[in-house]
Amino acid sequence: MQIKSIFLFVVLLTASLAGIAQQRAIRGTVADSLTQQPLPGVTVSVPGTATGVVTDGNGHYRIVLPDGKHQLRFSYIGYSDLSLKTTPGNDILNALLSSASQSLNSVVITGYTQQSKSRTTGAVTSLPASVTTQAPVGSFDVMLQGRAPGLYVGTPTGQPGEAGRVSIRGLGSINGDVNPLYVVDGVPVANNSFAALNPEDFETIHVLKDAAATAQYGSRAANGVIVITTKKGKAWEDGKVRVNYRGQFGVSGLNSGKWDMMNTDQRLQFEEILQDPTLPGWAYSRNNPNKIVNGTLVPKTAEDYTFGSQYLDSLRLINTDWRKHLLRQGRMQSHSLNVSGGNEKTTFYLSGGYFNQDGIALNSGMERYSLRANVQNRSGRFKTTLNMGISTATIKYIQDEGVAEEGGAAVGGGGITEKNPIAALYYALPYESPYGKPGPGRYGANALDAYANALKKDNQIKAVMSLNETVELTRDFQLTGTVGMDFQQHNNTDYLNPDSWYGKLVSNGNQGSYQRGLTNRLGLVATGGVRYNRQWGKNHEVEANLLSEINKIKGNGFGFTGYGLVPELPGTPSGITPGTPDNNFIPIVNGQTTPNRLLISQIALFRYSYGDKYTFSASLRRDGSSQVPAANRYKFFYAFGGNWNILAEDFLKDQQAFSTLRLRASYGLTGNAGGFTSDFGFRTLYSPADYNGNKTLIPLTPGNPAYNWEMNRIGDVGLEFGFFRNRLRGEIDLYNRVTEGLFVNRNLSHTTGFATIAANAGKVRNRGIELMLEGDAIKNRDFSLTLGLNLAYNKNKILSLGGEEQIFADEATMNMVGRPLGSFYAVRWKGVDQQTGAPIYLDKDGNETNTYNPDDAVPMKATYDPPLIGGATLGIRYKRFDLNVLVSFIHGMSRLNYPDLYAHSGSPNYRQYSQSKDMLDIWQKPGDISKYPGAQYATYFTSRDVTSADYVKLRNVTLGYNIPVPARMSGAIRHVKVFASGQNLLSIMKWRGFDPEDANDIAQYEYPMPRTITGGINVTF
Repeated sequence: MQIKSIFLFVVLLTASLAGIAQQRAIRGTVADSLTQQPLPGVTVSVPGTATGVVTDGNGHYRIVLPDGKHQLRFSYIGYSDLSLKTTPGNDILNALLSSASQSLNSVVITGYTQQSKSRTTGAVTSLPASVTTQAPVGSFDVMLQGRAPGLYVGTPTGQPGEAGRVSIRGLGSINGDVNPLYVVDGVPVANNSFAALNPEDFETIHVLKDAAATAQYGSRAANGVIVITTKKGKAWEDGKVRVNYRGQFGVSGLNSGKWDMMNTDQRLQFEEILQDPTLPGWAYSRNNPNKIVNGTLVPKTAEDYTFGSQYLDSLRLINTDWRKHLLRQGRMQSHSLNVSGGNEKTTFYLSGGYFNQDGIALNSGMERYSLRANVQNRSGRFKTTLNMGISTATIKYIQDEGVAEEGGAAVGGGGITEKNPIAALYYALPYESPYGKPGPGRYGANALDAYANALKKDNQIKAVMSLNETVELTRDFQLTGTVGMDFQQHNNTDYLNPDSWYGKLVSNGNQGSYQRGLTNRLGLVATGGVRYNRQWGKNHEVEANLLSEINKIKGNGFGFTGYGLVPELPGTPSGITPGTPDNNFIPIVNGQTTPNRLLISQIALFRYSYGDKYTFSASLRRDGSSQVPAANRYKFFYAFGGNWNILAEDFLKDQQAFSTLRLRASYGLTGNAGGFTSDFGFRTLYSPADYNGNKTLIPLTPGNPAYNWEMNRIGDVGLEFGFFRNRLRGEIDLYNRVTEGLFVNRNLSHTTGFATIAANAGKVRNRGIELMLEGDAIKNRDFSLTLGLNLAYNKNKILSLGGEEQIFADEATMNMVGRPLGSFYAVRWKGVDQQTGAPIYLDKDGNETNTYNPDDAVPMKATYDPPLIGGATLGIRYKRFDLNVLVSFIHGMSRLNYPDLYAHSGSPNYRQYSQSKDMLDIWQKPGDISKYPGAQYATYFTSRDVTSADYVKLRNVTLGYNIPVPARMSGAIRHVKVFASGQNLLSIMKWRGFDPEDANDIAQYEYPMPRTITGGINVTF
């Protein structure tokens, strides 16, 4: 009996061990298929059994497969279920989940944290970085136009490489910074350096808009945050490396703007109307019986009439279209090659890029080289991520791009000078030969001379690097640390040939000039702390982060301008004549030690989620900024947010209409410390000067020891919804943003020696609504049609200016209590007197007058910040073809149109310039009905020159075709796609000129936005 018992025990033990031996432990990572970011809280189960686990905060899981089971199912709310089969001998199984709607359920990365959007309490718009590569632009932010509700991008110039003017939910400052904060792989970067970043390396772009999303950035988040992640490597299923090449070639040309200057016949006819004897159209006309001899009118002779007719005939043979001589068809090309791969421990992404784009104006263009290496390694409890990107860019500019004569808003381009070739398009007369010598009044030849004899370029170096280390102390606790660097260098050169027309006009020596300038900006960030993430039961999850951070930004610069150049040494500082007191060629030397600021912060982030039903978040940040006086240096910023998944409630359990229904709300406080143009602006600053022949210091700025932060309070309520299994989906947000302590330049008594002092004296409110809609109208195996629309309406209102009723911004705009920031003011235009041809104005009281008085200027219902912005998208897929269309639009924006003003003036001050064809209808005699007064009257800026800058643009069209790969080549080539793209194809607008887009209120002579057509290929090996 004992022997039988022992035998039975051995048999049962063997069977048990055999069963255990047949069970397998499978582990892996679950990530979002679009962003490659890990997904926490994913349910991993074995179909047909009760076995299941949930992924941890890093998307990791470990599950034991029962005997005979080889299938795993991955489930997560908002994502399509995924079933994968395990393979013998392989215990690693990674999974990529596809969102049912990427716009509603993608992973949200805020820089410090990440989670699925279903558990995000803030207003965040996530964009795949592919939207920035659909068209070849030097600065990626320009491609964000019309992509996200509440995000406005104004393109100041068509110059390749120039950054846009970006704002989120309106303007919240007068003198402070209005740009959002940009964060690349956890490193804050300068907002004017995107020309040297390669968007081909970007993975995702997240636009953070409300306090719940942005308050974790504290004093830098008043204007929103744009978080960019770069591409990471992946351990591919077959264990092999992936190589991807993308190349584009294209051409650029002038857009479809309204440029309607006179031809030669029309110009000569116009000059005859003017009857100005200094202009050939009247001086040599047979209708003019007199000529000028020694300043006296004398009758013409028969020989004079014969010569005059011959001379005018010779002018008519010259009919120059200056667009053909001052602009060109630019070519572009871009190439990007990346390699990615790895294993379960280490993954890598390596890339190199080349971009070259000619500007449509001669002498302009951009060339960029870029390299990137991203490596991730997991070894035991340690996870290391290293991101390194370095690039160099050379940008060539036209002369006087961004230069105004006096005052005015020069930011963004468009100098009113003859050296600016875009101005010459309006100035140059059609009977001027493009082959003539430069000289006074020869605007076209002078511009061509500037092209041939001037060089203006900027050599940039950009490096963004970050190292992140995560140490898993326990399953719930992690230590995290990040160090990063943003380095930017600009090496500027401006050369003017001494033998050129403009070179001989240089006041110092009359022999050209050579200018060099070098500026460096280094941003350093170090962040460290602890993260706690725990899940218990079926529904509870807590995530908490305690962090400390240091941000240091330091810069310097120097430069010189030399004169009296030796022609035999062109384009080099060796040609500068040494300056002496006798020759007056003393070089100008300058330097700077700014920026120089430090920000020290402590950050606390908290999130609690109850299943997929409720999420609550809170953030608290303490910032200390060196830009603020010691008494006000440290401030607390906070935010609270909540997210309610209404569909998870029992009372909606059986409803069939909604597939997504989430309500979120947030409130918080952010700040802005950058109200001064200098990092030390709160101090009294001094500059060197001469006094009675001796060197001394004089006060430069008054300083303000009471200066404080701008404080930004934001409330937001949003609803995310989806119908018919998210075939129709969308979001709607209502927000209220109030900025207090607004930076305002208050007037001072002139006895102080200063005109103004910067003070925290204003208050402004931005209140609005945002809507995003997206729908799959048709969706089947071979054909799909997706439509999208985003709209944002923002109402900006100044609530206080610290006791002032109005503060003038420049000659065209003002800030006035009760009106939006940047409201225009002008003398009102009434029309033209039919009997006298005199202009009719309205005085302050609304009475008609023929006398122009600047004091009669009144505020207008016009502003340069558009209240309504939006975009519409169309996506079509048919078998192997795909088509994507983007239309962007704005409404309610106005600008002072200086080129149009000068092109519609017959007055003696402007008639020497070319004029619009409309001027043939100028008033000539009593009874004429005309919009343009008689030529004897002076031209002034009035309300009619503030014109609508609204537009609807066919921003981008991209057509692609996926070429089938033959079976015999499938081992070498995995995927081939060819595509064609068009940018700025069509504009619908009232604007008279090349383009209404810009970064400011005054249109001068900006570089036109080009129309670009490209073709390309994308190959994966």
